[in-house]
Amino acid sequence: MDRLAGAPDALALIRTLNAITPPTAAFDAAFSAE
Repeated sequence: MDRLAGAPDALALIRTLNAITPPTAAFDAAFSAE
């Protein structure tokens, strides 16, 4: 596949897959004993 032809499609796919928002709490906070 030509990079110039496939790049916009690949970018659109990555942007749809990256639609998950990161959690607001830190990972370590889930294991905190406090």
